[in-house]
Amino acid sequence: MRTLLKIIAPLTLAFLTSVTQASPILLGSVNKTYGSASGQIADYSAGNSCVKSGSLSVADSAGACGGNRFSDSFDFSSLHAGSVSSFKLTLSFSATNDINWILGFIPVLEDWNVRPASGNTGSNNLFDMVNSNGVYTQVFNFTAANLDVFNSIVASKNFGLWFADEAAGANSFNLLSAKLDVFGTAAANVPEPSTLALLALALFALGLSRRRSAR
Repeated sequence: MRTLLKIIAPLTLAFLTSVTQASPILLGSVNKTYGSASGQIADYSAGNSCVKSGSLSVADSAGACGGNRFSDSFDFSSLHAGSVSSFKLTLSFSATNDINWILGFIPVLEDWNVRPASGNTGSNNLFDMVNSNGVYTQVFNFTAANLDVFNSIVASKNFGLWFADEAAGANSFNLLSAKLDVFGTAAANVPEPSTLALLALALFALGLSRRRSAR
């Protein structure tokens, strides 16, 4: 009996420890689809030429879209995160190009980047987007190690999405959709009765084993 108690107690405690010290998990996602079609998001006025049926045209000049530069925010306050360890941003886009041709024969470099933001503060870290004429889906991962506004985003529970074009001339690309996955640990809950019962059993078994050993 004493041997059995010595086996049960540490195994139960180890199980409880693994439950309370879980690895980061997917806490939830915030999805956006852009354009003027039903169920999609149009951040510009409906009559603006930058709003298309299934996408938005993101320009590097405010004047190109009626005085508005594209920006969006992803509110993840409803996810009830205990702590956030990373973000995964999935974008679907087209026409990021590599070279933009002026008058059909003058080459101008075009280099689009994701620029995360917190409130009105844009990150100093830029994340290069793939150059693609057709529709392309790209994944970006952000942590405190590679994003200077990470902690500020976590504190506000709001991820800002900006874009930056490191190029000369006026350029634009088409943004179809964006998805933000939030990873971390869930907010602590009161232990379920079954968990408390296991803990009580482990402590009882451990105490009984020690009393028997002292005799």
